[in-house]
Amino acid sequence: MNYLKSFKIFAAFLLVMLSLCGCSDNSGLRNISVIEGMGVDYENGSVSVTVQSLNLAKEGSGVEALSGNITMNTTADSASISEAIEKISQQTSKTLFFGQNKIIVFGKEFAANYLTESLDYILRSADSRSDVLICISDSTALEILECEENDALVPAEAIYDLLETGEEQGFGAYVTVNDLLNMYADKTSDIYLPVLKLNDDSIQVNGIAVYSNEKLKTVLNSSETFGFLVLSDKLETGQLVFRSDKFGDIDAQIISSATKTKVSVVNARPVLSVNIKSSLMLQEIENGITSSLSKADIRSIEALANERIAELCSAAFNKCTENESDCLRIGEALAMYCPEEYAYMSKDWHSYLKNCVIQISVDVSVNKINDNSKGS
Repeated sequence: MNYLKSFKIFAAFLLVMLSLCGCSDNSGLRNISVIEGMGVDYENGSVSVTVQSLNLAKEGSGVEALSGNITMNTTADSASISEAIEKISQQTSKTLFFGQNKIIVFGKEFAANYLTESLDYILRSADSRSDVLICISDSTALEILECEENDALVPAEAIYDLLETGEEQGFGAYVTVNDLLNMYADKTSDIYLPVLKLNDDSIQVNGIAVYSNEKLKTVLNSSETFGFLVLSDKLETGQLVFRSDKFGDIDAQIISSATKTKVSVVNARPVLSVNIKSSLMLQEIENGITSSLSKADIRSIEALANERIAELCSAAFNKCTENESDCLRIGEALAMYCPEEYAYMSKDWHSYLKNCVIQISVDVSVNKINDNSKGS
């Protein structure tokens, strides 16, 4: 699927460029470098930028030329992102075309100490696009872009798909340039970004980094990430594992989930009220057979699922508020429901955020049972 998608994009680009170049020996195409991904690191006092571009000079023809990795990486160091990009253009003697860029990866050092300095580039550069995905490497951005993603045609596109799937299925986040700028611009909200990790020959999502006042504070683990996405009403589907005294480990798939939130103020403390409604399909149970469950068994499993989802959401909420991070955008909701209290509390919002409490109501229903899955 990814191969076909990349092929169509690549072919469409070639057709457009050839039509623009006309009969001028296609010199315009040879002078353009099509960027698919960009990484930013901070090393030895300099900003280091790596771009992943399509390798239009790859040998072969037809399907042979479009097999395996068809990209190349180029790196340059300078005092700023824009200057480093200009150096890459000079090194390659090509104009860098960012119209197809998929991702921007920030290295751990840059993300922890210099992320807000990149906002000037994102806001002002003609190369920046609002729908590009932003993420963080748990080491360096260069390491992420150098990974060939199991010989993917375009590794940056494979990472883009991973981030998109991660948010839908509860193990990552999908944050665009536009999302990042909106979080930064809001008076009380804080930034959050997905974290990537190199694992052998592929990339995996390794939690969500949360900020407070533009400073990286902590990284949510996999369980907290799941709870964060439920609270944010971003989860579409995902695996939920919980335990029953009677049935042992229970593996279920969330097939739908909807979260509604409201913020009030009680005794000078913000209160986040959360109502979650989810549907499950039972996949496996450790002790027993799914197809033989009684109605009473189903009700018991639903109650346990309620407890588990509430537990995951509470863990995410606590991790964020303890680190004075409002990446859940509680202040924004307070402005909607209690504008007078918001006007007062927003002046010192992070102090009030530490005392915020959460009230969670979960309503899980088991709508499907996978009869092909047997317990032991």
